[in-house]
Amino acid sequence: MKRLLVCAAAAALLLTGCGSQDPLAANGNQGGTLVVGSADFAESELLMHIYAEALKTTGADVQTKPRIGAREFYVNAVRNGELSVVPDYTGNLLEYLDPKSSVTETQQVYDQLKRTVPGEMELLEQSPAEDSDVLTVTAATAGSGLRSMADLGPRCGELVLGAPAEWKSRWEAKIAEDYGCTFKEIRPVEAGTITVNALVDGQIQVANLFTTSSQIAEKNLVKLDDPKNMFPAQNVVPLVHKGKLTPQQAEALNKVSRALTTEKLTDLNRRLEVDKANPADLAKEFITSAGL
Repeated sequence: MKRLLVCAAAAALLLTGCGSQDPLAANGNQGGTLVVGSADFAESELLMHIYAEALKTTGADVQTKPRIGAREFYVNAVRNGELSVVPDYTGNLLEYLDPKSSVTETQQVYDQLKRTVPGEMELLEQSPAEDSDVLTVTAATAGSGLRSMADLGPRCGELVLGAPAEWKSRWEAKIAEDYGCTFKEIRPVEAGTITVNALVDGQIQVANLFTTSSQIAEKNLVKLDDPKNMFPAQNVVPLVHKGKLTPQQAEALNKVSRALTTEKLTDLNRRLEVDKANPADLAKEFITSAGL
């Protein structure tokens, strides 16, 4: 699960430090400038640009506010009308709004999230594209009979898991309950390339990554199936300040959601990470290919 660290002062400056002509001040009703924000990581910034390009096709005046920070900042900004829309992920947003929620399947998560979102905000259509936690192993390990989290139970005591620091507190008890898995060690490892390198080099035998990571395919890693849905669905979804978008603008974002798949998002991430492509250029290309 992505954990985003940022100070409140920095977030406040980012949202309000635009001088006396602050476009956010006029963002309360339909017809004003639409302000699209993002969380503080590359995929969210890419989705921000895609949403912005889609809204521009309706003739809207659009401004972007990338890298705002953690969920607590950008959700409140949408709620207050400082942001018109921001991309988010269904499971993580539901956990933020309702920490006691226990649903995990795609439609259940989305339906409960719609009931949970405060009245100042609304959800548009969720996308088939998903960026969720996934346990991965090398092809050699998978070939030894380890292809599902259900296969972990009898072997966990031999295996070292590499995962973000918060994984232990969030998932250690759950994986023991669901799959009878108690790892030999849960080693805190920085997400991304460092985790992948540790897995390939044999320092760890299982790695927690995210489903849209381009390195899964690049390194021929195998995703372990999660038949009990321990990890909740994390479908991409636009979170919108209620009443800000016209029906045409909302439909433009819904078309984006329908066109975006996990495979397409993974490829876009690969082009960001490997090819060092410009996210704004990728967004324009995606919108053209989606026929908007």
